[in-house]
Amino acid sequence: MADLQFRYASDQSHQVQAIDAVVNLFQGQEFLSREFSGNTSFGAQATFAVGHANGIRVSPRQLADNLHGIQEENCLARTEELTDGRLRDFTIEMETGTGKTYVYIRSIYELHKKYGLTKFIIVVPSVAIREGVIKSFESTKAHFEELYDRTPLDVFVYDSKSMGAVGNFALSSSIEVMIINIQAFNKEFSKDGEENKGNLFHRRSERLIGGRSPRELVAECNPIVIIDEPQSVDNSKQAKAAIKSLNPLFVLRYSATHKEPYNMLYRLTPVDAFDQHLVKGICVDSVRSAEDLNGSYVKLDSVQANGGSIKAKLTIDVRDKKGGQKRKSVTCATGNDLFVKSNENPDYEGVRGGWVITNISAQEGNEFIEFQNGEYLEVGEAVGNVADEAVKRAQIRRTIIDHLQKQLELYPLGIKVLSLFFIDKVEKYRVYNDDGSWSAGGYARIFEEEYADEVRHGSWRRRYEKKGVPLPIDPAPLHQGYFSMDGKGKMKDTSGTTAADTSTFEAIMQSKERLISFPDGKDDVKDISFIFSHSALKEGWDNPNIFQICTLVDSGNEFTKRQKIGRGLRLCVNQQGERSHDPSVNVLTVIANESYDEFARGLQKEFEKDGYKFGILTPESFTKIIVEKENGDEEMLGFEGSKALYEYFLDTGMVTEKGAITPELKHAVEYHIVELPPEFEPVKEQVEAIISNKAKKLVIKDKSNEVTVELKKDVTDEPAFQELWEKIRKRTRYELEVDTDKLVEKAIEGISHMPEVRPVEVISSRADLSIDEAGIDTSMTGTAIVKTSAIRAYDLPDPIWELQDAVGLTRSTIKRILEGCSRFDEFAIDPATFLTQVAAKIDRAKLEVLSKGIKYTKLPESDWYTMEVLEVEDLTAYLGQNAYEPKHNKSIYSYVVYDSSTVERPFAYDLDMAEDVKVFAKLPNSFTIDTPVGSYNPDWAYVSEDEYGGKRVFFVVETKGGGNIDPATRPREAAKIDCARKHFAALDDGVTYSVRTTYAVTSVW
Repeated sequence: MADLQFRYASDQSHQVQAIDAVVNLFQGQEFLSREFSGNTSFGAQATFAVGHANGIRVSPRQLADNLHGIQEENCLARTEELTDGRLRDFTIEMETGTGKTYVYIRSIYELHKKYGLTKFIIVVPSVAIREGVIKSFESTKAHFEELYDRTPLDVFVYDSKSMGAVGNFALSSSIEVMIINIQAFNKEFSKDGEENKGNLFHRRSERLIGGRSPRELVAECNPIVIIDEPQSVDNSKQAKAAIKSLNPLFVLRYSATHKEPYNMLYRLTPVDAFDQHLVKGICVDSVRSAEDLNGSYVKLDSVQANGGSIKAKLTIDVRDKKGGQKRKSVTCATGNDLFVKSNENPDYEGVRGGWVITNISAQEGNEFIEFQNGEYLEVGEAVGNVADEAVKRAQIRRTIIDHLQKQLELYPLGIKVLSLFFIDKVEKYRVYNDDGSWSAGGYARIFEEEYADEVRHGSWRRRYEKKGVPLPIDPAPLHQGYFSMDGKGKMKDTSGTTAADTSTFEAIMQSKERLISFPDGKDDVKDISFIFSHSALKEGWDNPNIFQICTLVDSGNEFTKRQKIGRGLRLCVNQQGERSHDPSVNVLTVIANESYDEFARGLQKEFEKDGYKFGILTPESFTKIIVEKENGDEEMLGFEGSKALYEYFLDTGMVTEKGAITPELKHAVEYHIVELPPEFEPVKEQVEAIISNKAKKLVIKDKSNEVTVELKKDVTDEPAFQELWEKIRKRTRYELEVDTDKLVEKAIEGISHMPEVRPVEVISSRADLSIDEAGIDTSMTGTAIVKTSAIRAYDLPDPIWELQDAVGLTRSTIKRILEGCSRFDEFAIDPATFLTQVAAKIDRAKLEVLSKGIKYTKLPESDWYTMEVLEVEDLTAYLGQNAYEPKHNKSIYSYVVYDSSTVERPFAYDLDMAEDVKVFAKLPNSFTIDTPVGSYNPDWAYVSEDEYGGKRVFFVVETKGGGNIDPATRPREAAKIDCARKHFAALDDGVTYSVRTTYAVTSVW
């Protein structure tokens, strides 16, 4: 069996949008190939060499216009932030786990394909992220070779000991990508950004063109600089000066948490990512215990040095006047006795341990306290906490239980489940003896004890055998630790940032595919299902098949909740290397020693600290609303219209001065009673949908509210449902009878209203040249637009071939559209812009015409759906969050699972409560109707019985916002709905298909 390889999709809409935002930034610009030359010396021999650089002629006005157009398209604030006097830096924000690295690698290919750019530098903040980037280039290589017709790309990591790669970077005319840590070239700059004598990156070499230094040679290439995690890269004057020294043509900045969001091009927020199911959902399994005040509990909270005095804050059990105990914080100095500090609590009496402080260290990074009895504590550590030790063991047990349940569910889908334990000390996993031998640490021992006990006494063997899933019995091969190693091969504690950590990240990355592969009896790594890792390794690596994360670190540890979940947010992968996009499968469970509410609040605060604001509207929030004009064309509301709408909400008190959505506005949106000025009434549904989305908080599932969804056989056996099922289970095939004349007419009409294609502008740039011992530098002094009488001539592509590839129509049809559109003379002005706009208009026309010309015919009964499509197995949901428990025995499922709390949940409630509804079903995702614009899954099927006893059958499709009279649907949704109507008409079986928002017009939830 071949080794598992990740397979990548090229049509993920959020990734395509992020890539387009970057590529379209330079739309209409003329990119040039630049060369520079010099000699290289090898001993006595000198060689003349020519280097290749990025070249560009950019009109500042055109660049600013493109920037504002992209920002408007993506509902972002208009900005024009300059760096060193020019538009240079641009930001892309994508939530962790949504494919940020894939996006910027593919953007490299696209920028080369469209503009001929070849030189790129990726600057990273740490070894961890560097290793992740290298792994991404390796795993995506085959995918991009297929996507870009095997376009050559060379990628390397900068190594000061190997200058050959730097020389090739400059000499090659192919795509060249250098990956470099910021630490490799920012040390020669002072904290104020002034340059001192340089390290090897800044030292001239006769082996490089013209005897330049690596920095000078790279600067000659005018690279596109991509900064991965800029908040950790150029967060000082020193780092900013280092980036500037690369002489970047442009800087593209990618992160989930930007501190300085220069000119945002695209933003995918945490709420967007979770709401669109682009990452795993989060479930919290809370493991807690009441305080156990037995024994001598001591925790070191902090150490402070004030002048010559050093004090320690401790938490201990203090005796009260009634003889009871209470856990309190006390301040202590060297020589203090905890027996005295605890109001003579006998647990701390000398004969019971001698809790006298002998030493306190306040050295930064090495704060600790020592006692006469030999106890030693670092900040955050505690001893004597019987409850804490019991909780840690319980957390490990719960992780094992959650793991076994998840693997039972996912093994039939070809998905291997991994669980991750974060710990803060290697000795808790592995203990080394003086002779080099080792034994299991406390957590490793507890894991093996609890796993063996759970498998031995639980019902897992029977359940696994029933489903044909292999159940490992021996816990020893199932777990492994990923920690840094010392020179003798021993695991050691780490900061996560040192050179010694490289091997750790390499091991994790290189094992990525093997870890998610089912065991084969040949590779020990494939046996591993439980990973122990150091909490210091908090970023730069992840694995898509991590489904449980258990943090066994002391409370003083600064490992954030966002860093915890970041290691397991990515969507899972099966044995074919394909990602699963099923939300019911992709759930990450955090086994926490705090309540669900505490975890949810804490995570939300971290997102807010990182700059994301929940429940906030801004002047640009409504920019992307689609307004239909009198002639049927559509256009965006735009920034000015969005600002006017925002100011209306501000003036009416529906949002606060800081843009916070008030409870009154949120209530009005939930019940579709938002009042708007007359000019905005036609887009009311879209306005409500945007406000509803902005008002959302992160949906974190509570494990204690988890329920198992089951098919209710007593309901499916009811005559009413059997009659319904016989009507709806019939399947159809479609044939297209496209009205080509109508398609051409609609396309021409759309093209006639598209924006004018303008000529590209040429600019003149002036710069001062300085030559000194540090090298050759340039400083921009001014730019000006150059107007001439010359007409620019392009090597024009074949427009029909280009459009045929983009829109999938015949050459003859495209030819008719171009000949009839009266805009073809603009093609020669700027071919790329013209073809992009025309393709969009043709696609719009296709959506309108295709569904009108479709014809459905019934398939033979052997192809109809059977009851098996309704079966659910091990499907879990969460009451009050995505599941409704029906009050009456009418639903075919024990719980109704919904996606929308404002539309689907109230609809389920209405169906459940309506006396005329006898049976209803929320149809599973596998129940679909084929359409030329993608599969369509109707939401509801139900039987309604009128007062005379007659039965009616309805399908209902929900919309996001809107009302029953005019529900809000986008063009693609509308096309699918038109097809569904024709599907049910072809069945001719008394089924009424309709689109509704509520079951009853006056329904109130």
